[in-house]
Amino acid sequence: MMESELQELGQKKLTLKRSLISVSDKSKLGPLVKMLAKKGVEMIASGGTANYIKSLGLEVTPLQEVTGNPEAFNGRMKSISFQVSSSLLYKRGCPQDVAKALELGIKPIDCVICNLYPFEEASKGSDLSNIIENIDIGGPTMLRAAAKNYEHVLVCTSPSQYTELEKVLSSEKPEVSLDLRKKWALEAFRLSAYYDGMIAGELENRWGEEIKTMCLSPKRAKKLRYGENPHQKAWLYPTSNNGVAQAELLQGKELSYNNILDADSAWGVVRDLNKLSLGLNSNHDLSFSSVVVKHTNPCGLSTAYSKVESIKMAFDSDPVSAFGSIIGVDYEIDEDVAKFLSKKFVELIIAPSFSNEALEVLKKKKNMRLLVQDLEMIDPMPSVRSVFGGWLVQDHDDKLETKSDFNTVTERKVKKEQYDLVSFGIVATKHLKSNAISFVCQKQEGLMMIGAGMGNPNRLLSLKETFQKIRENGLKDLSEGVLISDAFFPFRDSIDEAFEQGVKVIVQPGGSKKDSEVIEAANDHNMAMIMTGKRHFRH
Repeated sequence: MMESELQELGQKKLTLKRSLISVSDKSKLGPLVKMLAKKGVEMIASGGTANYIKSLGLEVTPLQEVTGNPEAFNGRMKSISFQVSSSLLYKRGCPQDVAKALELGIKPIDCVICNLYPFEEASKGSDLSNIIENIDIGGPTMLRAAAKNYEHVLVCTSPSQYTELEKVLSSEKPEVSLDLRKKWALEAFRLSAYYDGMIAGELENRWGEEIKTMCLSPKRAKKLRYGENPHQKAWLYPTSNNGVAQAELLQGKELSYNNILDADSAWGVVRDLNKLSLGLNSNHDLSFSSVVVKHTNPCGLSTAYSKVESIKMAFDSDPVSAFGSIIGVDYEIDEDVAKFLSKKFVELIIAPSFSNEALEVLKKKKNMRLLVQDLEMIDPMPSVRSVFGGWLVQDHDDKLETKSDFNTVTERKVKKEQYDLVSFGIVATKHLKSNAISFVCQKQEGLMMIGAGMGNPNRLLSLKETFQKIRENGLKDLSEGVLISDAFFPFRDSIDEAFEQGVKVIVQPGGSKKDSEVIEAANDHNMAMIMTGKRHFRH
């Protein structure tokens, strides 16, 4: 081979002459390799890929002819070799590299077509030995080498790129631009980073590591119209987990950043209520839960004996705030519920399913987004918040208090028949922004949140907002309801205020230096107080 054939001095256009192909996913590969053959591009391929190309009646050079070694160790050793890596890595524009390549008999490879072992699919329900065998070693090595030398090598990582490459090859001058090589090199490094992160994350889960690797896949990233405000850019990065990011949009406009946040809040509330009604407390058979969400806060909430009563009670909690809201339910939306919602201004409904009759009713509301998502979660992901210069990561607050957590600290005791109401109220309060207070009551139709105060810098202000909302909703007798706080009461003033309004039962986590003073206030007023020992701040 002449030196002039080896030395391509950093040209912006690259003519493909020799390719290396090794793919697990052979979809869409046929038309591409036929085009490569038509253009006279030599194809080198590993075992299964080489057999596939041969089956199409095309010439292919087995990879072992380049490496000088056979495949070994049940396929663990195939492509890793000095010869292959050198063919990809040496700099064509460097005279010393070109001379060394000539000396060693290294022929350049200027195109790599490779996708990796399907580790993500293999890890689902597989034993450890199977997922270990699905960790690709040679593939990432080829991809990274080709991407590093993008000035002289094109790297193709996905069947979704084949059409664009075929278009380049079929042009009058089949040359690959530097821009495309850079773009696909970046995709290769992204894939490699995500692949390694995915492996680390899976092994961390299996081996019980507390600190987890987190990785975002740009392949899955979806650009949103804008962020929280129109001047902000935003993307959604779905994972392999189950949740709102995977929800199916049946109807309506594309989801916005705020839609997704609110839908996630609604989904989280009804998941908790679904667990609650399925048996954490068994005094009642409350089967249908509904939530009305605005700006991630539940402003209406109910668990009831019927679907229609559940959604009506949720709206009755705060009918003004329910305008333009997000609705979450833990049941199939039927025709009756759909008819009720069709008369409301609702941005989005998220539910496990919609009946055909319900869809027929709601299709008239073309702008109403309908999301389908079941209530199962494979494994709760950590909660991640960015701060300037770093990230805050924590476990999700998935604690649901049960009667075993209900420590009555006052002389007056909470009636056991109120335990369901207590559990329901804790769920309501835990999903409100701190400082949070809620008041819940039991009606003939079920349980509902009838007042709440949230997001205030002091607890007394949230308490006063709660009572204002209760008065607006027309409830005069508060003696059978329960007032819940997401964190401790630092002073007795909130207890005194609650007594003045007619409250008889208070639930809070406790933990204040002045708990004894707060308990004394409750005893002074003959009120019952539960301390759960579990705080539910939400910032």
